[in-house]
Amino acid sequence: MLVIGALLIASLALAATAQPAPAAGPAAEYSVAVAQICAGSLLFDHAHAVGTRAGALAVARDIRASTARRLARVAAIPVPAALRPISRRWIALQRRLAESYARDWVRIYDAIAAARTPVERTQLAARLERLVHEPDSLRLAAGRLEVKLHVPDCTGGG
Repeated sequence: MLVIGALLIASLALAATAQPAPAAGPAAEYSVAVAQICAGSLLFDHAHAVGTRAGALAVARDIRASTARRLARVAAIPVPAALRPISRRWIALQRRLAESYARDWVRIYDAIAAARTPVERTQLAARLERLVHEPDSLRLAAGRLEVKLHVPDCTGGG
């Protein structure tokens, strides 16, 4: 509950510092173009078998590939000069987030599969919570840049 409360406070702080969307011009055109690519993104694009490590690895590959495809399209959009540094940082964070989501998907599977004894099963919830929240700092950093750029998350994990 503490983590959820902290995330809620952080999201409220982001909303309070949100800048108004650019009315028109290159910055607005960039934001709209990125939003057309990224809005409604899913973490992965295809159906996968679940319950096996091979399935977890397939999901991880799909997470990486799905985000990479979207970000390649975003990178092809002309970026106004004033937004280039922020846009580069945001795209880099999106790539890191996708890698974190992919890696953690497999680590979550591995943690569940490895919990065989009663003690291991008891410790599993705390381990899973750490894994699920591992990308939170990246997500918050990306969120701050999304506010500045007026763009949505492009990983599907936000």
